[in-house]
Amino acid sequence: MPTFMTKDGAELHYKVEGNERGNLSLIFIHGWCSNLTHWEHQVQNAHWILRMDRRGMGKSTTPGTGHTPEQHAADIAALARHEGFTNTVAISHAGGGPVGAYFCSGYPELVRAYVMIDTGISPQVDLDNPTTRTARFYAEMIDKMTAPDGERYFRELYSSFFGAQADRALVDSVVAEASRISIATRVKELKLLAADTATPAGTMVQPTLVIAGTWLADTFPQAVDHARLKSFFMKAKQVELARAIATGHFVQLEVPDQTNAFIKSFVSRLA
Repeated sequence: MPTFMTKDGAELHYKVEGNERGNLSLIFIHGWCSNLTHWEHQVQNAHWILRMDRRGMGKSTTPGTGHTPEQHAADIAALARHEGFTNTVAISHAGGGPVGAYFCSGYPELVRAYVMIDTGISPQVDLDNPTTRTARFYAEMIDKMTAPDGERYFRELYSSFFGAQADRALVDSVVAEASRISIATRVKELKLLAADTATPAGTMVQPTLVIAGTWLADTFPQAVDHARLKSFFMKAKQVELARAIATGHFVQLEVPDQTNAFIKSFVSRLA
């Protein structure tokens, strides 16, 4: 697997695969404490594909800094240019959502369209004064993760992201991979989710598809309000919402056929 060294010393592991001619290319952005293998079901030879382990996760290293949506977006842009990706569809999952929003907003010359999987858009969340439901949700997670029994809590929490019908071997494997990530990185990447994504969304012009599973709809119902979504993407040419069924938070792993059908339909109409 090739690696790419960022200017501040993060070594990113990544894969380039598929067919570089013809269809739009795809860039996959994984979520919180995830890695590039979580997109295995979405790799199709009809597209030129870039997927990477973001800094501090999977096999990528971190200098301990740069765990912000802006820096992750800069990492992806630098890697995309290094490999010659330009006319792309960025596809993010969960905690990769803020990164995807900043990537689309900050590098429109690289991104033709955006797909968000089980992730939302929101103004800045104040974790120091957690008065909103979302702020309390993240603040409580941080408190429990850094408590003496934080490791047990983290494993149980990550397992709960999957739906009841998910394959248990898959769940155990994903949780084991996530547990290898340092606690410091887990916390920094969770704080990333509190970033302001409303501002970059408001500047984006790319057509956008939101694929929502049951977990997102149950945990953050406002995130699947189509009218609310469209109000954030004020300049986007189109904003679509697709609802996956019989799935938890890891939509692309739990119901890949539904996920791929939504992406294929969306991408085919961009030509």
